[in-house]
Amino acid sequence: MTTVRGVGALRFAAPTVLAVLAIASPAAAAAPGFLGTGHDPGVAVDAAGTAHVAWLAEAAGGAGTLEYCQVPRGKRRCTVRTSVPLEDDGFGKVQVMLPAPGTVQIVAPLLQSTPLLTSVDGGATFARRDLGEGPAIEAAFYDAGGAISIMSGSGPARYGRYAPDGTGPAGLPVEFGDALESLDTTLAPFGSGLVALFSGAATRSVIFSGTSDPNLQQSWVEGPRLGKGRTDPTAAGGRSGTYVAYVQRRNGRHDTYVRRLRSSARFGTARRVSREDPTDLALAEGPRGNLALVYPASDDAWIVRSRDGRRWTGPRRLFRGHEPADLRIVLGRRGGWMVWDGDAGNAGSNPIRIAALPGPPRR
Repeated sequence: MTTVRGVGALRFAAPTVLAVLAIASPAAAAAPGFLGTGHDPGVAVDAAGTAHVAWLAEAAGGAGTLEYCQVPRGKRRCTVRTSVPLEDDGFGKVQVMLPAPGTVQIVAPLLQSTPLLTSVDGGATFARRDLGEGPAIEAAFYDAGGAISIMSGSGPARYGRYAPDGTGPAGLPVEFGDALESLDTTLAPFGSGLVALFSGAATRSVIFSGTSDPNLQQSWVEGPRLGKGRTDPTAAGGRSGTYVAYVQRRNGRHDTYVRRLRSSARFGTARRVSREDPTDLALAEGPRGNLALVYPASDDAWIVRSRDGRRWTGPRRLFRGHEPADLRIVLGRRGGWMVWDGDAGNAGSNPIRIAALPGPPRR
């Protein structure tokens, strides 16, 4: 393995109430921070509330770098910054994981290989191990079995599971659907297992129960469908259960809904949380079971929150402008973070920005 050194109480109510909130919600006081340039940032948050952010950037001669930085709670600038040379610029969403205090792991999706970069000194240096081919990574996290689950969005969507040290299959061995069913993909914990959703003409799901080897195709079974006209799925799982947010488009209307995936592998009641027409959805669940859904609409960033998934606040504007697109969010014990590059593509040199997310709403 190679070592690289760094450089240095409104609750969900009637639609009429939501409409008033969408107009009247004030902008957040703190403007977003600027971290650097590149694309496809990922973010994790530690127990102290510090954001750990990483993104891909171009370098001379067709090479690239993995940029890593830490932003303490209440700040908007990097206090720790590390740059890791890579052989190319990459294609996909960077994933950041914090499996233990002082340990940082980053999945960097490149065109020819997928490195797992591990730091045991708080991000000062990183060691590399290649996971094999797996471009266009959409999700990576530690699952209930203590291993790293990874899903790609490159048609077709694929899945693979790896040990914490990166040992595992040479690439992502499980294939979901076909290329036309992989326009939007998402992966989340579901009890002791996992659920993957992917959309094309309709949004489908597949479920891993947690009782066999998830690297085998037969370990995944067909789950419930959201159906036609329901797109842009994003899922999150944790203490309060597993939830899916999506946009329903029909009869000229664009509404955003959240539904819980019950233990019976059926979707619960659909709760409408917004009447906006979002261009992106980002859903996260915190360690205490609180949830947040962030989405851009009319060049503003909006948020709806819940303490436990049962009742949701009305939409609140986080800030105006700053091109909120290609969002990634994470929640901690008292609040969270949002990062983005302003471009829905998987390349380029774009401003990498960060904004703080509020904590869960009061009861």
